[in-house]
Amino acid sequence: MALGGGVMRQSRRRGTRDPHFHRSGMSPGAAHPLSNTREKRIMACKLLRSACVAAALVAADAACANEGLVQLGNVGAEPATTRDAPPVAKRTAGGKAKRKIEAAPTASEAAPAAPWGPVPTDKISLANLAPGLLVYFNNGPVFGLPGTVTGNIGQRTQLLGDWGGTRTELARHGFFFDLYSTSYYQNVTSGGLKTGGAFVQNTQVSVNIDTGRAGWWSGGLIHVTAQSRLGDTPASTFTAGTVVPQYTGLVLPDPMESNSFLLSEYFLVQALSKQASVVLGKISDVFIPDQTAFGDAFKYYFANFNLNKNPITTNFYNPTALGALGVWAFSPKFVIAGGVLDPYTKATSFAEPNSFEKVNIYLTAIMSYDIGGLPGQFSPAYNWSNKPKIDLEAPFGRLSSPAAAKQAIGSLLGLASFEGLPANFKDDSWFVLANASQYLFVKDDAETVARKLKTGEPIRGIGAFGRVGYAPEATNPITQDFSVALFAYGLLDQREYDSFGFGVYYNEISEKLKSSIAAISRGQAAAHDESGMEVFYNFAITPAVRLIPSYQHIWHPLAAEVVERQDSADIFQLRLTTTW
Repeated sequence: MALGGGVMRQSRRRGTRDPHFHRSGMSPGAAHPLSNTREKRIMACKLLRSACVAAALVAADAACANEGLVQLGNVGAEPATTRDAPPVAKRTAGGKAKRKIEAAPTASEAAPAAPWGPVPTDKISLANLAPGLLVYFNNGPVFGLPGTVTGNIGQRTQLLGDWGGTRTELARHGFFFDLYSTSYYQNVTSGGLKTGGAFVQNTQVSVNIDTGRAGWWSGGLIHVTAQSRLGDTPASTFTAGTVVPQYTGLVLPDPMESNSFLLSEYFLVQALSKQASVVLGKISDVFIPDQTAFGDAFKYYFANFNLNKNPITTNFYNPTALGALGVWAFSPKFVIAGGVLDPYTKATSFAEPNSFEKVNIYLTAIMSYDIGGLPGQFSPAYNWSNKPKIDLEAPFGRLSSPAAAKQAIGSLLGLASFEGLPANFKDDSWFVLANASQYLFVKDDAETVARKLKTGEPIRGIGAFGRVGYAPEATNPITQDFSVALFAYGLLDQREYDSFGFGVYYNEISEKLKSSIAAISRGQAAAHDESGMEVFYNFAITPAVRLIPSYQHIWHPLAAEVVERQDSADIFQLRLTTTW
């Protein structure tokens, strides 16, 4: 992950987030009379059991973290079959549509107002029961789920619409295709490692396959994401000189790959029982872990990494990680998740030669609550790793030349490698962190809030969120940190897709690191604790096209202060994000 606004520190990135689970009803519609009372009772029992099924892996997610996403249903329940419900066309191997009778809804369930609600199916569908799960994994809106708007180009939530009906039909059969692009421009107007402008184009393609809707098996979800970064090189973009990047998109799909298109995520989510589910595969350490309840999707809201994730975790994780995670729901408001993640995984390959030689052991929880109708959540996390970390108290043996000393300081800042240096390492390290989110005001009514918490749609209102973290100073450049932000979405009826926010962060730099930098430089360089602020406004040109200007001021950017003697940086940014 990028450190010091420059090149990347090899092992950095995020833990995992706590996966959650959802309870929701099956597809709506009126049930027709059956031939006898016994059949009615059997059907009702089956439908009630199916309605309990939920599987949704989310950790305190920006769009999805809420009370409704912590309940895992009974996957072992026998799926109900539909009688006299609107059938869904199922594609045959030859590509033609074949009508198949699928699960009937109960008479008490209301019909959806749009075609984006639950779809009748004879297998348990996560998109039916926990639609916010897909939004969480994509870190953005998903076509074919509640909140989707078609129509003219000025109204659509996806610029390309429904492809003449094909996209809607695919979604109803469990295939969700989404494309996002963010054109990013920055200008470091003063301070930092160097001033000047730079441009980066981020593109994300995500595919979700709901195995229940597809008719394959119950309770499964397959997720695949590919990402690209085009434009200026890392040397021209990591110029603020901060501990972690001033723009989160600079690390995707890999902080050292400036012109690339890489398959960065592929994993399976599988609900196993009413309480338990698993996630297996290659996951995003940027999208999944340490999510707050709102305001931390870099494509749309805050750009600075400190306001999207806890910066301490970048010393442990790369942007992606092979892993195996488990989730257990104790109650609808309390879930824990944990597992094993590989600290060496990169987006450039399926697996590294040394994958899982060392590991990250991660444990997290999420507790959701409601205060006077205002949703909130709290999520702590702990991680232990046996991947060696540089010993910041005595990082090197004897340095033979001024050039070696310069390289040593650069390596401590993430601007150079340790190769060829007499580096000292410690065998293990750990961190503990937490985030909290609380709505202060909601413009939506209670029924709409409850629905949006389930579907992953942004709630109109004002909220505050914050993060804190701690890691041992002998092995971590940041030993303590905190951030807090105020976020607002859709306050004006005429501008219901607009949002804005203001956030601040503070990173306490390890005293061991400060002392080592001073000693190696013979008192010529000094490091101080870093802090910063960001303000942004997300202007919705249309629901699908957002223009987002933002400004950041950084005090004592670590690398810029040590290398260039710059004690501040001013950064103007402009993003154009399109949901296709």
